[in-house]
Amino acid sequence: MAQILKDEIRERILASALEEFYCSGYKSATMRGIAAKAKIPTGLIYSYYKNKESLFDAVLQPVLYDWGQVMASEDIDKANRESRGFSKAETDCLMNLFAHRQEFIILMDKSEGTKYAQEKDRFIREVEKHFQYKHQNDENADDVFIHIVANNFVDASMQMMYHYKGKDWALTMLYQLSKMYLSGIGR
Repeated sequence: MAQILKDEIRERILASALEEFYCSGYKSATMRGIAAKAKIPTGLIYSYYKNKESLFDAVLQPVLYDWGQVMASEDIDKANRESRGFSKAETDCLMNLFAHRQEFIILMDKSEGTKYAQEKDRFIREVEKHFQYKHQNDENADDVFIHIVANNFVDASMQMMYHYKGKDWALTMLYQLSKMYLSGIGR
């Protein structure tokens, strides 16, 4: 008789995996540790997830984005653009990332040994392309400087994830960073 998979057990496994990956990173996390946190036998995890990699994918699902597509969006929310400086797609993405801070930190800083190991570099490249696009007509914009600013912007965003003080605080911080970096390049 096939075992009936229960949503409650799946949620416990995901919550325990999130904690284990956040604390230990992918390479050091173990299925045994995840099972212990979920208070289930280790073998039961495999009824829900094929292996540690598929469980890792499930944990990261809420924060997997096509960064270029998000930043290329021009669906400007007038009120938001005027007060915060971000498009609706950017704002929606940011709100989701703040809601899933631990998953985002795992993706960016704790995914060594996975297909996501270069995700932070990919994110930096997309931010850099976005900054270059925004300053394509600025004769004073220097590519190396833009690269440095993009790298610093991503690092600053990560620090906000680690030191999160609430949604309004985060949006204010992002707006201040965005304003400083975008209006300050090449000036």
